[in-house]
Amino acid sequence: MPFLPFTIALGRPSRTELLILAGVVVLVGSAAGWVGTTAQQQPHAPDAPPDAAPLVITSTPAGAAVTLDGQDRGTTPLTLRVALGHHDIALHAQDAIDEARAVDIGAEGTNLDVRLWRVHPVVTYLKPPLPGATIVGSAFLDDGRLALQVALPDGERQAWTLDPSNHFTVQRLGEVAPHTPMAVRPDGELVAYFQAGQQAPTDTPPVFLDHAPATELWLAPTNVGSQPRRLWSVPEPTEELVDLTWAPDGQHLLLVGRQLVSGGAARTVIRWLDTATGGAQDLALLPSEVVPQSYVWSPDGQTVGILVHTASLAAVCTLTVVGDFRYLGDLGHDGLAGPPVAPVAWAPDGRLLYGGLQSQAPSSGGGFPFSNQEMVGLYLADPPDAPGQPVKGSGGALDSLWRPDGRVLATGLSSGSEGVGLRLRALDLHGQTRELARLELPTPGSTAYGVRWDLAHSRALVAMNRASNDGPTHDYWLVDFGWGVGS
Repeated sequence: MPFLPFTIALGRPSRTELLILAGVVVLVGSAAGWVGTTAQQQPHAPDAPPDAAPLVITSTPAGAAVTLDGQDRGTTPLTLRVALGHHDIALHAQDAIDEARAVDIGAEGTNLDVRLWRVHPVVTYLKPPLPGATIVGSAFLDDGRLALQVALPDGERQAWTLDPSNHFTVQRLGEVAPHTPMAVRPDGELVAYFQAGQQAPTDTPPVFLDHAPATELWLAPTNVGSQPRRLWSVPEPTEELVDLTWAPDGQHLLLVGRQLVSGGAARTVIRWLDTATGGAQDLALLPSEVVPQSYVWSPDGQTVGILVHTASLAAVCTLTVVGDFRYLGDLGHDGLAGPPVAPVAWAPDGRLLYGGLQSQAPSSGGGFPFSNQEMVGLYLADPPDAPGQPVKGSGGALDSLWRPDGRVLATGLSSGSEGVGLRLRALDLHGQTRELARLELPTPGSTAYGVRWDLAHSRALVAMNRASNDGPTHDYWLVDFGWGVGS
């Protein structure tokens, strides 16, 4: 095949061509230098160890800064490969309470989802669902709703729910309307209440002359149209049922009765009732009265914290479901039977924190046995059956919370210069405290308030005593540390 003729011409480049060529050389050199410099300055994440597993960290709100074993590692959502074994993790976000967690990473890895709490929680005063009615009891249900016990002016009581995650929607539970205390099962599907029993035989001396005593326990499904059933009645005509609460297992009830004895005195009997069988077991017989709705259950559902009161003091006590009763300490009375909720908190390992007067020596002047200037503080029972020891730095704190991660939070009064409301503080049990949040609500008396916690939904329910013409009543505030609907 013949080749086509061609010619290569070599000549001196023009000035324009030389300028273009020089520019290209400069650009290429600059780019190469920039790439090399950037490669040297770009920080490298720690190399994953050969024996590593994934750690996935998410948070509400997202974008929280993550520290792993003291090193900054990024913001949530975050996926890391880390060495197997124990690691300390801390999360920090603006306007949120810092969170620390300890995790043990196995070969399959770990997913960690953390819901941070607001520094400025949303505080909502709870109003009754009906004009003219009064809220006489409130507690958290398993799904985050609040169960309200509502009293009408004529004494009738109704059960309602309030849903904070759905614009505070209220709904009546069932159709029962007794004139006695009631309790909603933790799942919200059953209401327990009392009724007056059958007329006593004519040969029985009348012992309740001013009213018909409640002597029967009834259960009513909350489905409209479902029929209630009588489950149990008191064994003696001299006893009246006065209060009740569900155990966390949803099968047992704690019943409180008042027994009249000779001379006009009364005693309190506490029973453990199995709703599946109707069998009741006596747990305690006390010469004092139990504060209604003051019950706080341990995480395992085997022990309940209660408040009992006499004419001059309120006492913090615990009672197990097998009848082991313990008198922990005393509290001031505030003229309103002490706190509305037992100031008791259990640690995940079984230790016990409770509120009490820091000095419990009787005054020398007679009358009320404790000085009005005495401050309340926290006591630690470690182990739980040991005598309580004062916790340093807890002065002014009445209620506490032991979180699953081991941190202790305490609510207490503000000092005179801090304004109104309550303070939420972190407490390390060695005397170090740190303020976490302010609860903007009316300042209560030192023992006139109580707190219930719903850790699963980042909420607290604060109850306060308030005097009225009919005796002590309660006001309720919902404190939401979450970040919106569904938090």
